[in-house]
Amino acid sequence: MTSIGLIGFERSGKTTLFNALTGAGRPTGFSAHMEPHEGVVPAADARLNKLSDLYQPKKTTPAVLDVVDFPGAGFAGALGGANQPPSSKLLDQLSQLDALVHVVRAFDNDAVPHPAERIDPEGDIEAMQLELTFADLALIEKRLQRIADETKSMKAAERVAIDRETDLLRRLQIHLGDGGTLLDAPLSELERADIRHYRFLTERPMLTIFNIDEETASEGTIEGIALSARLEEELRDFADDEAAAYREELGVGAGAVETALQETFRLLGLRTFFTVGPDDCRAWNVRAGDTAPQAAGKIHTDFERGFIRAEVVRWDDLLDCGAAVGASGAEAEAKKRAQLRTEGKDYEVQDGDVLHILFNV
Repeated sequence: MTSIGLIGFERSGKTTLFNALTGAGRPTGFSAHMEPHEGVVPAADARLNKLSDLYQPKKTTPAVLDVVDFPGAGFAGALGGANQPPSSKLLDQLSQLDALVHVVRAFDNDAVPHPAERIDPEGDIEAMQLELTFADLALIEKRLQRIADETKSMKAAERVAIDRETDLLRRLQIHLGDGGTLLDAPLSELERADIRHYRFLTERPMLTIFNIDEETASEGTIEGIALSARLEEELRDFADDEAAAYREELGVGAGAVETALQETFRLLGLRTFFTVGPDDCRAWNVRAGDTAPQAAGKIHTDFERGFIRAEVVRWDDLLDCGAAVGASGAEAEAKKRAQLRTEGKDYEVQDGDVLHILFNV
């Protein structure tokens, strides 16, 4: 499952956002938790809803993201919290994630003071980026020291690969020192592959979300992804019509959480494909570039192992066919219109594909 981690300073509203996303109802506030919380977030998708309306399945299953809420970070030694440097355990947990979401405080509330006693979103972004950079620099320095110790007794012929690694790490060291991240470092595909096992933090895609108050949310004066985590948490328990009425009363538009999730999907290079039928209409996530057999493996490992071919149709084409002849004849109608096609093992799955996998094991 694709996983993202929420990071941010204490009292940024990070856990409130976690609750808004997952409905977990975790306690919030200073040092409310010292270990990560995990939850699952279903990704709302209007396309899936329309397919479900057509097929009327026994259940509808959205694609999901695994969300991890990390303990709030203290201002000095941000990732460690309470002015402590980040532990190796925390760094390891962060490095296993597919992306990071930095929740930045952009609201003022005297009852919930910022740990640095000021509201400075840009300063918080810079401080967090420095912490991630320092963590990567420490990892590079540790590896370079180990290489130096290991190569003392090596013969020249044995040093070719290790010298290449040393050169690459020193280039990364300079790039980080100049204020860059490893995500934007000028590396070849081979070099990217060579450093992947390090799982550097600044190589993780990162989304910044500004947590604002309800008044600012209604004004719409913050550029970028901005939402009121407290408001979104409250509205999560409202019926859809009640939430819409309350948003209208406040002058706050809907979709802030959905926008954040969509941007996370974009950062991760995720595509959504669908499977449909009378039992279940379901959305699945794959990476951009994943092939039909890899998508089949998301459904069941046997589907990938015994993959023969995939029948593929665009979700909107299938809807049009269903509107014309009904759900039971939609795929046959799509084939008649030459909108349903057969694809082999090299087919790259596209966002919005509806797949029917043919396999044999």
